[in-house]
Amino acid sequence: VGKDSNVVLSEGYDEITGILKNKENGIIFKKDKKYGVMKITGEVTINPEYEDLKEAKDGILIAKKGLKYGLIDITNTPKIEAKYMAISYNEKADLYILEDDSANSTILNSNFETKLQGILNKVDEEKGYLKIRVGDEYKYYNFKFEEKKASEVLTSNTLFLSKKDGKYGFVDKNGNVVVEYIYDDAKEQNSSGFAAVKKDGKWGSINSKG
Repeated sequence: VGKDSNVVLSEGYDEITGILKNKENGIIFKKDKKYGVMKITGEVTINPEYEDLKEAKDGILIAKKGLKYGLIDITNTPKIEAKYMAISYNEKADLYILEDDSANSTILNSNFETKLQGILNKVDEEKGYLKIRVGDEYKYYNFKFEEKKASEVLTSNTLFLSKKDGKYGFVDKNGNVVVEYIYDDAKEQNSSGFAAVKKDGKWGSINSKG
């Protein structure tokens, strides 16, 4: 419906599921249980051939084909092959998160270039960093994909996870060892000051002083 309450688009679809950020690109519609895109003139620009269709950033759509997700542009040109279990877009960080069927994530920049791969643990929009597990190590990156030390992003922590010779321990912000490298696995200190540690197949926790 237009501003003057005149109907501008009334047929060619079963349901309108979204209005695109650039209104000249039109709307996402559903017909016969499939999703496509049409302009408000009724011109179909993407045939209803997808199981799901959502806009990420302006002109880029997350498209589900069969059971997998990919990325297409407004002309239905594939940007990323539909082979992922899930895809999301983080507007503040301006990055795409692609998740495979093993819970591994591939992080792309706005140009669809692969910047990081691993198990994504956290995207902190407030502090502007990503936490990702690469192999058996946690790594931190800002939204420019520059690697940062844990002490640079976890500014309220008193302990920081460290690894040596295949074992985990904890250091202070100056790199001094506070907890020796005796654990088989461990996690960073949480907001309450505790850190989870694993030894001999069992998990426990240490306090803010180690």
